[in-house]
Amino acid sequence: MNWYWLGEPFLYIFLALLLGTIILPRIHPNIQVPKMKMVWVVTGIIIFSFFPVLRIIVFFANDTNWFIIFRSVMLSFAEGKAYMWTLIFSILFMMMIFTKRQMSRVHTVALLLIAIGLIATLSWSSHSSSYFGMVGFWNHFIHLFSVTIWAGILMVAGRYMPNSADNWKAFLSWYHPFAVVVMIMILLSGLFLNFRTDPDYVNSWVTSYGQALLMKHLLIVPLLIMAFFNGFIMKRRIKNNAHFNPKTWLMAEGILILVIYIITGFLNQQPAPHELNPETMKLSASGLYNWFNQGGPILYPVQFHVQTFTVFMYLLALGTIIAMYVVLKQNKNVYAAVAFGVLFSLVSFVGFIHSVS
Repeated sequence: MNWYWLGEPFLYIFLALLLGTIILPRIHPNIQVPKMKMVWVVTGIIIFSFFPVLRIIVFFANDTNWFIIFRSVMLSFAEGKAYMWTLIFSILFMMMIFTKRQMSRVHTVALLLIAIGLIATLSWSSHSSSYFGMVGFWNHFIHLFSVTIWAGILMVAGRYMPNSADNWKAFLSWYHPFAVVVMIMILLSGLFLNFRTDPDYVNSWVTSYGQALLMKHLLIVPLLIMAFFNGFIMKRRIKNNAHFNPKTWLMAEGILILVIYIITGFLNQQPAPHELNPETMKLSASGLYNWFNQGGPILYPVQFHVQTFTVFMYLLALGTIIAMYVVLKQNKNVYAAVAFGVLFSLVSFVGFIHSVS
């Protein structure tokens, strides 16, 4: 395992922030994002999108000199070609920021198209695109675009929205239905990616890829609960209390998104188990699964075992998700609710992996 996957969560965050800083000030003119903040966001994209290229360069570092390797990677590998387009789009973005004091609708659309171009380059060099061609590209693009635009608007609103009941009512009036539509797109495109890259879902829990995918799916449960409260319940609280500040709630949801980004970054660096069989399962079993399995046989297909420990884990998971709901409903410490949500995912994960060990 290498450390290069750590760049992916930050790349997703910066892409999300980029979309949020483009779209939200256009809809809510009272939101002002400093130009230098946008420059730092684009700089982050330039830095962290280079990590996949750097990984390839380091892999071939002992074969010849660095310049030849760098040129070969940039001109011959999909990651290198995608990075060159990333640089082009990023430079265009910065030029537009610094040459215009006031952003008209045309310039906002142009910036949005550049941001979409950045997402397209990442989708083009993705695992899904390399294996499944244009179908994989479009599915990955829709999934990544939906996730980043939803999360980006949420994070920018949580940071820069002036705190007043009228502002939040105006924001939620359009963002809530927008988020529902985008979430449906995320779930549908995510399921399609899942069926394509990991058709043998339960058996893949033996592998690092399958375990990361399972954890990602489990984290979506508390995220959906948090999104429900930030959509439906928050409107009622703002109506009943003009001084209610939703920023903490939005930032708490952002923490869950960050955790999912981290898991996704790890997931994307694992080999996808396209064709599992008894032999490949033995070879690709992760150290974590072998630790749970304690030297037992690796069966294909895996078999579920109901044991006292797994039942305890499932009951504990149920208790933590109920605790999360109660804390949110009673308007208690929202970060405690986030902790319960993450704990639910961890406990459920242990229960599922132990049940197939």
